[in-house]
Amino acid sequence: MTFKVLIILLTSVLVSACSDASDQLEKDYGSDKTRPRQLPVEDTLAQQYREQVMPILESRCVVCHGCYDAPCQLKLSSPEGIDRGASKHEVYNGERLLGAQPSRLFVDAHETDEWRKQGFSSVLNERDQTLLANLQGSVMYKLLLQKEQHPQPQGILPAEFNYALNRQDQCPDINQVEDYKEDFPLAGMPYGLPNLSRDEFKTLEQWIGRGAPMSAPLPLSAQHLALVAHWERKLNGNSLKEQLVARYIYEHLFLAHVYFDAQAISVQRPPRFFKLIRSYTPSGEPIKIIPTRRPYDDPKVERVYYRLVLDRATTLAKTNLPYAFNAKLEKKWDKLFYNAKFTVKTLPDYQDFNPFLVFKDIPVSARYEFMLKEAHFTISGFIKGPVCRGQVAVNVINDKFWVFFVNPDINENARIDNFVYEQAGNLRLPAESSSTNLSLTEWLSYAKGNTAYFKAKSNYIHQNMDHEKGLTLDDIWSGDENAALTIFRHIDSATVLKGAVGKQPKTAWIIDYPILERIHYLLVAGFDVYGNVGHQLTTRLYMDFLRIESETNFISFIPTEFRKSTLASWYLGSTKELSDYLEDKNLFNNRPSGIDFETQFPKEELLTRLKQYVYEAPMLQQKNQQYRIPEDDIELKRLSMLGNEVVLALPQVSFVLIEDQEQGDRVYTLLRHNEHKNVSSLLNEKANRLPLQDTAELIKGFLGTYPGLIFKVSARDKSHFVSAFIQANTIQKFQALMTRYGVRRSNPAFWSVSDRLHQLYLQQDPVEYGLFDYNRLINK
Repeated sequence: MTFKVLIILLTSVLVSACSDASDQLEKDYGSDKTRPRQLPVEDTLAQQYREQVMPILESRCVVCHGCYDAPCQLKLSSPEGIDRGASKHEVYNGERLLGAQPSRLFVDAHETDEWRKQGFSSVLNERDQTLLANLQGSVMYKLLLQKEQHPQPQGILPAEFNYALNRQDQCPDINQVEDYKEDFPLAGMPYGLPNLSRDEFKTLEQWIGRGAPMSAPLPLSAQHLALVAHWERKLNGNSLKEQLVARYIYEHLFLAHVYFDAQAISVQRPPRFFKLIRSYTPSGEPIKIIPTRRPYDDPKVERVYYRLVLDRATTLAKTNLPYAFNAKLEKKWDKLFYNAKFTVKTLPDYQDFNPFLVFKDIPVSARYEFMLKEAHFTISGFIKGPVCRGQVAVNVINDKFWVFFVNPDINENARIDNFVYEQAGNLRLPAESSSTNLSLTEWLSYAKGNTAYFKAKSNYIHQNMDHEKGLTLDDIWSGDENAALTIFRHIDSATVLKGAVGKQPKTAWIIDYPILERIHYLLVAGFDVYGNVGHQLTTRLYMDFLRIESETNFISFIPTEFRKSTLASWYLGSTKELSDYLEDKNLFNNRPSGIDFETQFPKEELLTRLKQYVYEAPMLQQKNQQYRIPEDDIELKRLSMLGNEVVLALPQVSFVLIEDQEQGDRVYTLLRHNEHKNVSSLLNEKANRLPLQDTAELIKGFLGTYPGLIFKVSARDKSHFVSAFIQANTIQKFQALMTRYGVRRSNPAFWSVSDRLHQLYLQQDPVEYGLFDYNRLINK
């Protein structure tokens, strides 16, 4: 019996098994192509979708089709995304001269017909709803079936598999899919990953054959509804002060995954997340989102309302930015804003946006503390925002550095408020410019403004700060789990951890209020992934200012005679223009260091002292312990000392799963740190790379959301695994390591290992948990 005949017979059996369901669907909903696919939650087919189909879609499909850079913009993380379908238009295009039309799910269109007008093609049948038509008219089904007909090869996959992020996706519609299958026979779905199990395939086949019925969201509990109503009342007060405060809160939390920690949260009950949005309609009425490009763009209505809407998409690790709404937060907001003694006489408009002018009536100390007490969330905004391919945003930072913050007590006086207000013009951001026009001509004005700001800042410090005492650790914020952060860059994505984690980095930042606010409005609120090349270039160039200012804040704490040489060591091979810029005496705090250093290595000594100083916070000590390698796995620490020949074979992020029946399974992350002469090169980062100085570092737990390699090791084999890894300094030895311990993307056990990793991640932190993205898995 040929395979083709077998498929025909299987389809005939399926037709017979599902004919009753198909007849019932046509009786209930008719054959019109606009039949709603989302059924009431109590419907039998909706229940089957939630219990049988949705887990397969999430664990096998959303792991590649979830973020903005999902192939063909096909986001399978929600019924709305499945219904929207695929598009040949690219979201990430750093060369376009004009901004692209946004295509944000839930925002820029809401009905299927609207998406079709924007060029999205269906992956499901939109013709008459019969079983055979649903199968024959579905691109999704045809690509799943293609995988069944051409099973995944094992071992290192052939060269025809292209995993490059800049590859040209084909995105066939129903009229092109047969040509696609002929041209790319091994490119069925899941692409470049093992086949679905027979049961998984049959479940999806039956679901598509029934017309792909999906479920409306489960209703909110009475407690959820009450909490939503409470917080919407809080954010929609009528006074001018309340309206300005709400605008400030919204513009900083619009990416947040809001959750209520008054709800029971566990592995069995992870939180239900909400998005804070601007609506044309007040509480109690259906939400109507105001679809501006940026959160601060003119809504073109007299009054906006801030609403909480349920996030209907599957949670992804890449975009999960949890933010707890609770009694503690409300008390903090009351202290900083609602009960604070400041007045607002007029509301600012939405023209010529500048946060230092728009929010001038809110004290600087309140704005700074609002961001500072959630610094991990604030900094994560430019790491976990809609920048799934974030090289424009993150190639401006080193592969690892620690972040500390200026003590907020320094800002609690009217002089600071006046100074920031007076410098608002010099602190103007390129993100104020339109994303649809070239803005490179404005670059010189930004550079001039920053130079003027540095001079004014230097004069302010000279006039108002204690020079006799000098800069001491008292000028640094401590006593909170957000007081220190570690940032790891992974080429075009990054990770932020609480605490000064792991080995000492080469560089460190100390951030003050103007820097923190500009980072947010430059790379979060103001960054437009649909923007043109000018917008992206000026954003990248401006971030150089913020990095250098943060670095020089740190260097200002070491003795004067070491400052320039330390900064110069971070900018080897820099251009003459940058070298001249770094010679500006106003870059450094003109106060002397008030710290008594005991060695001739003040940078390293300062990092040690800062870590000890901020770790007075018990919560931060606990966080640091979370990432330390325990004694039972102490031999794994040797992976942090891999030779450079081995490091060069590694991707940016690798997961190491230790299987242990006695003590329980656990996961480590092996990071590759790329070394640079400097990170100021805009167009040719490779020219500044120092690959022979690349190093590795092992951290306990999950870091990064795009694993490149996965290793599975039995606890009894740990020593052999480490030894084999250390010796894998040739292609042959590395392939032998992968053959024994690697879980290649072609490995038949890949999906079971993937499921185990997600289980462990959920157990580790049900709030931070989200699905990993497998678009960066390498083929070795």
